[in-house]
Amino acid sequence: MKSIHGINEVSQEVSSYYLVDEIRGIYHGMMIAIPSKEWKVFEQMNLIELTNVLQKLATLVNLNVFLSHPRSIKKTRRRLKRTRPAKKPHVFTAKILSQK
Repeated sequence: MKSIHGINEVSQEVSSYYLVDEIRGIYHGMMIAIPSKEWKVFEQMNLIELTNVLQKLATLVNLNVFLSHPRSIKKTRRRLKRTRPAKKPHVFTAKILSQK
């Protein structure tokens, strides 16, 4: 895909997670639907023929489907100090049990 769509575009804009998830799902379906004798064509190809087929398939890939969503900078949480009501001070459970 990098040779067709460009190294920078694929490296920086394409999400590996979305791409792998798509390939995993499609692969599983293809292994069920397509008989193993149909895959023999790829076994008989030499490296150059296989590369040409893969590049041709890469031209059909819509990269917009696999755009990454970079995480934004984490916001710091401002913690509010808890206030306790003056008329109801905290009482330890152990203290209540020891009085009984």
